[in-house]
Amino acid sequence: MIELLTTFDVMGKFVDMIEKERIRRDMTQKDLYKASGLSASAYRSFMDTKNTKFENIVNLLFTLNLTSKLEELIKTDEFTSLDEIRNEKNKKVIKRVRKRKND
Repeated sequence: MIELLTTFDVMGKFVDMIEKERIRRDMTQKDLYKASGLSASAYRSFMDTKNTKFENIVNLLFTLNLTSKLEELIKTDEFTSLDEIRNEKNKKVIKRVRKRKND
């Protein structure tokens, strides 16, 4: 199934996930925002407007031990030898993107 989401929708999913986990852990909002290093106003603003810095989301996910939700975003290549690392560095290709005349 293809799901078309706006950035507001995605941020709303983060809010829902964070709030559900906070409640599951019997944490108050104050407990959560203090433990994650956010101010009360930053936390409330995120919950209300679904807008915050990515760093704040990461801090909240770390606090709730939900970092597995970020794994796909920060996935890195795994290498088994130094030779694989060297070969990967040598493979890097620089590509240029040119603007079309109609743009």
